Amino acid sequence: MNKVNSTHCTDPRRSRATKYPKYAPLAAAALLLGVLLLPGLALAQPEQDTTRRERARAFLVLRIADALKLDEQEALKVSSIMRQSDERRRTLQQERQGIEQRLREALARQPADAGQLSKLLSDGNAIDQKLALVPEESFHELQKMLSVERQAKLFLFRRELQGEIRRALQGRRGAGRGTRGGGPAAEPPGAGE
Repeated sequence: MNKVNSTHCTDPRRSRATKYPKYAPLAAAALLLGVLLLPGLALAQPEQDTTRRERARAFLVLRIADALKLDEQEALKVSSIMRQSDERRRTLQQERQGIEQRLREALARQPADAGQLSKLLSDGNAIDQKLALVPEESFHELQKMLSVERQAKLFLFRRELQGEIRRALQGRRGAGRGTRGGGPAAEPPGAGE
């Protein structure tokens, strides 16, 4: 007897989405994740870095908007908050790079000026503290625009989102990027958001 299993479609023209409709949102999310976070394992050029940041920000906005069921206007507000957060982070990172350069120059002079080194270290530590607070500040800005119920949902969703970001970054590192400097992997820039 040749029975056709009703859960298995033998028509090759029938798409997977029609065979497995309950998995369509998952497939769309996986495709979105692939399109936004995993493209271009080529050379890291400044314009590619900008595109990557924009894609990562778009991913965060879409995930937050979807999880909180935000309308278009609310999603635009989230996007604005995330953009401001990213700009603040980049500004602080540039300031830190400047301090690192001045530290290298100060250390190259013999004898090194202990007072100058101490001041640069203090400035660098202050910038590191500000950088660490950027995700928290953006999280609090998001909360201000939300109802208490949505704030609670965002609070619960945050850890899940952080895990997704970490897994995506680990997947990219595992694809040949590795960590910079051979040290342990750093916390991803958007992981605290």
